[in-house]
Amino acid sequence: MNLEQSLALIKRGVDSITPEASLKEKLALDRPLRVKLGADPTAPDIHLGHTVILNKLRQFQDLGHRVSFLIGDFTGKIGDPSGKNTTRPPLTTEQVEANARTYQEQVFKILDPAKTEIVFNSHWLSKMGAEGMLKLAASQTVARMLEREDFKQRFATGRAIGIHEFMYRCYRVTIRSNWKRILSWAVPTRPLTC
Repeated sequence: MNLEQSLALIKRGVDSITPEASLKEKLALDRPLRVKLGADPTAPDIHLGHTVILNKLRQFQDLGHRVSFLIGDFTGKIGDPSGKNTTRPPLTTEQVEANARTYQEQVFKILDPAKTEIVFNSHWLSKMGAEGMLKLAASQTVARMLEREDFKQRFATGRAIGIHEFMYRCYRVTIRSNWKRILSWAVPTRPLTC
C-alpha cells in the first residue's frame, strides 16, 4: 500500500488528524510507527468507545506499525476525576490488577498481540519516591488545577477535591511529556497472574 492509500485508510472514519502533515511526514519515512493508547483499569470492562480507537489501532498494525497499550494500573487506583462531581473511592491493587487482566483479554480480541506492547504505568510511577512526587507536585499550582471546570465547580460548591485527584493530573502530564523516555524504561509485557 502506498503512502496516499495508507493515509486514506487511517483517515477513514476519523474527524480530524492533528497535525495531519506530521503524520504524513512520519508515514513517508516508511518506518514502523509506535501508536499509543492508554486506559485506566477502573472497571472490569473497557468502554464501547475504546473499540473505535482499538479498531483504528488495528488498522495501523495492519499497515506494519506497532501499538503500545498503556495500562494505568498506578493511576487506576485514583481514577480519572474528569467530569466527576465527587471524589471517586480509591481502588485496591488487587481490584486494578483484576481489571487489567480483563483489559488485556479484551484488547487482544481486536489488536494483534505480536504487534502490541503492553506497558504498565506503575513500572515508573511507583518508583518516583517522595522526592520525585514533591518535584512533580511543584510543577503544578492549585490555581491552575482549579481552572479545570470540574474542579472549579466542586470548589465553588464546597465539595471535596482530594489531593490525589490533583496528583492524577500531574501523573498524566508526566506520562504525556515523557512518553519516549518512558518506553525506554518500560518492561516488556508482563502478564498478570490470578
